[in-house]
Amino acid sequence: MPRKDGTGPNSQGFGLRGGFGRGQERRFSGLGGGVVGKGSGGYCVCSSCGEKAPHQRRNPCSSIKCSKCGAVMVRA
Repeated sequence: MPRKDGTGPNSQGFGLRGGFGRGQERRFSGLGGGVVGKGSGGYCVCSSCGEKAPHQRRNPCSSIKCSKCGAVMVRA
């Protein structure tokens, strides 16, 4: 039975969370470890009429209005 002094089974690295006790943490690296965008290429497409415009780096498609109908663009 675990006690509050850190000597119980959950604190020795054999606990309910996959073998990680106090003071230990899981660190994941590789794919999916951060914000992953679609790159600098591609197109912004109008959600209403389908008009395409080249995507501009550091300018999200959702901040661009369609030149034909004025609707919000989405990334494609």
